[in-house]
Amino acid sequence: MKHAKELFDYDSLAFFGRVNASISHELKNIMAIISETAGLLSDLSDLATSGTPIDPDMLKSSAGSIMEEIQRGFTTIRQMNRFSHSVDNPVADIDLMEILDLVCHLSNYLSFAGRTHLLPWDGPAPKAQTSPFALQAIIYEALVQNFQNSGPRAELEISIQPNANSGWVIVFTGFCTSDFQVFPDDLTKKTAASIGVSIDLDRPEDRLALCVPLTFQTGIETNGPPELKDDDGTPGNRMEAT
Repeated sequence: MKHAKELFDYDSLAFFGRVNASISHELKNIMAIISETAGLLSDLSDLATSGTPIDPDMLKSSAGSIMEEIQRGFTTIRQMNRFSHSVDNPVADIDLMEILDLVCHLSNYLSFAGRTHLLPWDGPAPKAQTSPFALQAIIYEALVQNFQNSGPRAELEISIQPNANSGWVIVFTGFCTSDFQVFPDDLTKKTAASIGVSIDLDRPEDRLALCVPLTFQTGIETNGPPELKDDDGTPGNRMEAT
């Protein structure tokens, strides 16, 4: 792990700032709705003071809207705190499902994001020793690239399964980038190599696979696509590495 601290560089700061900018934009939208609704309540209060009859349902609806936005704000802040703590340890034993859940939530704050469906994992927690921050950066960039091409109406399915070659495979089904997009780009390749993650994209099948080793590794090149298993447990089709 002697290279663990090298995982945090200028590019990491750029990713950290990029995510926090999207979160702050979400919080700004929440505050704007609360402010607008509070202004409506103030106007209704003035009308009531002047003797104008006020429909109670309007008051109930406005109060409910504020409470809904407050809860949305609390949820957003919880996700922000989860993301912020991902830099506490350069390398840690993590639950990959928790990482995927967090990144899916973070991607929802993008204005152009579609819907992500994280399929449940039936079994013991899929754990690996890696850099949570670096892995998040790779997954997040994949979601950004996909939705930039496919748009807000797109749907992306994400699942996880064991890799027969040791480790775990995160599979994105419905992953789509345009012919003019380069994925993974050099920065994503660099980040992946820094933690031993291989990236395999099958464009004809609109499928992306991230192979995460069980233990922290650096400088690992892709040795071929991971062996995936079909629902019946038999080996599935191999993906062609790009």
